[in-house]
Amino acid sequence: MTTARAFAFALPALALLLTACGSEPEQAGNDADSFAARIGKGEATPGPGGVPVAQGTVAPTVAEPKPGAAPGPYAPGTLTDPAARTCGAPLMGPFIGKLADQATRAEIAKMLGRTDNLRFVAYGSTANVNPDPTNPRLSIMLDAQNIIRDARCG
Repeated sequence: MTTARAFAFALPALALLLTACGSEPEQAGNDADSFAARIGKGEATPGPGGVPVAQGTVAPTVAEPKPGAAPGPYAPGTLTDPAARTCGAPLMGPFIGKLADQATRAEIAKMLGRTDNLRFVAYGSTANVNPDPTNPRLSIMLDAQNIIRDARCG
């Protein structure tokens, strides 16, 4: 058999093979059952009128606050973080919302038992204040009216 003849017989077979390879698979439906089948969850639960019904979800469990933490949402390095004991931030709960006048500042120093590693950060201060629960410095955060709003380590 010559090369030309072999080529003539192979060409239709090659065309048929390429046509089969190039064919696209059947398109999956865009309904809930097709989607559920694609992600391996089986079939969706049909409700009235064939509309899928959402499965119930479990509400998240909120952990109890750790002992020694101040009330409020947890924020690392602040008085709501019990690990912030290194600077005394959890002791500042009673002072939140008070005016940071000289008498209040003296009470804070008395409660801490020290005046070193204590700073009052005024509202709009350009200094960098990075909370660090391992740092023994206590930063008392003040608002524009000189009211104590937070206590942070670092």
